[in-house]
Amino acid sequence: DGLSLLPPGAGSPYREDYESNRTATRIPVSGAGAALELANSTWTLHPRAGALHDLYQAGHAAFVVAAGQMQPDPVVRSHFQAQWNLEYGVGGGSGNGIGWITRHLLSGGLPPTVALPAVSMGDFTAVSLLGSTDAITVASGADFRLNTFHWSWGSDDPDYGLVGAVTRMNDLWGGTTAMELAGADTLQSLALLQPIDFNLYSASDTNGYQPSGGANYGSSTFGLQLRNIAQLIKLGVGMRAATIDTGLNWDTHNGQGNPSQSYDFFGNNVQVLSDALAAFYTDLANDAGGNRMQNVTVVTVSEFGRRVLENADGGTDHGYGNVMLALGGSVNGGQVYGDFPGLAGDELYQGTDVAVTTDYRRILSEALIRRLGNPNIYYVFPGYSNYAPLGIFQGTDTPPTDFDAIFANGFDAN
Repeated sequence: DGLSLLPPGAGSPYREDYESNRTATRIPVSGAGAALELANSTWTLHPRAGALHDLYQAGHAAFVVAAGQMQPDPVVRSHFQAQWNLEYGVGGGSGNGIGWITRHLLSGGLPPTVALPAVSMGDFTAVSLLGSTDAITVASGADFRLNTFHWSWGSDDPDYGLVGAVTRMNDLWGGTTAMELAGADTLQSLALLQPIDFNLYSASDTNGYQPSGGANYGSSTFGLQLRNIAQLIKLGVGMRAATIDTGLNWDTHNGQGNPSQSYDFFGNNVQVLSDALAAFYTDLANDAGGNRMQNVTVVTVSEFGRRVLENADGGTDHGYGNVMLALGGSVNGGQVYGDFPGLAGDELYQGTDVAVTTDYRRILSEALIRRLGNPNIYYVFPGYSNYAPLGIFQGTDTPPTDFDAIFANGFDAN
């Protein structure tokens, strides 16, 4: 619910319409649970997002309002279909099984020998990475290994006739067929991650990971996965992209709560998101090797927002326009970007939802061009056109283009 994460402030022209639509879910501007004011803006931030507020005020985080999927009617309000559309990057429709990050990896000019170009953190591969032969999918770094055999990973013992699991697997995948080559690639990834201790440093595990700058990722799965990503970045395995689903339940049809009361379900989620992202920033910005956040960009996006008018169950139903977040040392932060269409009845999409004025692909395209040096955004996002940067990210602009059709053959969404 973007209007709860980033509610209009007391001086906002949208505050009166916001309050007329929200009671049980309203974020107050004063008193208990008051929203946090944002510099250079009449928008405010949910009070449970204090860590993100600090990053915004320091110029390292920015928000984009009224962002989402600009697509023809009817707008998809199915979580699953909208998520697929979002991650295929085709601006509506179901795509062809190739995710937008996969198209970036194919067109972004990566060296041919990158050890681990992409990671999908979760129980299944993110749709944005579908079709990639370079990405691995793993719920946590500690799980990506073959230690379940009754003999250990690398224990070859010819005296007893024992062959370790990795040797046995290498023998199985030594051929040149497509399946054998894929198996060999998997073994290389396993061999890369096997020696890494993804557990936290402790007196009993002195080889564990020590976050920098006193960063505390908390106990959430989202925090654990961000910590794993930070560790891989520091190890220099060549990772270019990583995806994480927060795993939190944002589908607040009832009992959404608000921060002025003891029950604040939505706020609990906001705090997990905020604290984990801030820990990630702190960890990488304070690394002994330098401020790695200068070379790392985080973008958050949701498949759709929530209805402007709360429902009778103290919640919000499926909507349309929403808020995006950009975070990083090379983000022109401390600003709220985008044109907000308003919250009055005739300003709402279909009379119920925040309208979308900024295509989410516009934000991602700017990140691809300015931060990743890939101008092939019309290949990455088939059907997208007329790109113009908002100025959210620092970097060099190059003319947007498509990708050579000889390389795109078989991956084109049309």
